Amino acid sequence: MDRKDKRSFTYLFILLAVLWAAFTCIKVAMSSPFWIDNKVAGIFSNVPDSLIPFFIKITEMGDKKGIGVAALLALAWLLVKKKNYVGAAALALSVAIGNEVSKLIKDFFERPRPDLEHLVQVKSYSFPSGHAMVGMIVYFMIAYLLLEEMRSRAGKVIITVITAILLLLIGASRIILQVHYPSDVLGGYALGYLWVVLWILLYTYFKKRVK
Repeated sequence: MDRKDKRSFTYLFILLAVLWAAFTCIKVAMSSPFWIDNKVAGIFSNVPDSLIPFFIKITEMGDKKGIGVAALLALAWLLVKKKNYVGAAALALSVAIGNEVSKLIKDFFERPRPDLEHLVQVKSYSFPSGHAMVGMIVYFMIAYLLLEEMRSRAGKVIITVITAILLLLIGASRIILQVHYPSDVLGGYALGYLWVVLWILLYTYFKKRVK
């Protein structure tokens, strides 16, 4: 895939994210049901109880502690080894501010959690999934910074696949643990993706200015 095709692919993803984010926000504001919530939740309800502890561990990678550890390790790598101070600032600010934006959106829409037995403790509102949104921000941003340094094509593929699987598992865990609707997770993905794209643009701009 050449540079032009990559750019077109990125624009398409951004457009789809904008459309889905707008669609979910409008539907949630109108308290309108999503057909995907019943369909997907029904599929995930068949997950064996023996796998619940695994998904509890997975979901912890999207909570404050998991996000904090991942961000701190990435910041240490950027600051100490790579001397990439602009990248470190972009990562820290995108995650910190993005987390607050997620909370503001939750408080704005005030969507109740699913009326099911929650298998992990939750306190905030349901939309968007903070694990999906902030997880998308931190892990996507880290993956982008790693890919920027990676020269091996195989290495780039491995990083991309691992990041995609991790984000999908974090999102799935929120549905399986019955604390989010699928639309919460998908909305969180879309909003997180748009947020991280904004910060990648800022990072690219300031990195050129610093150089």
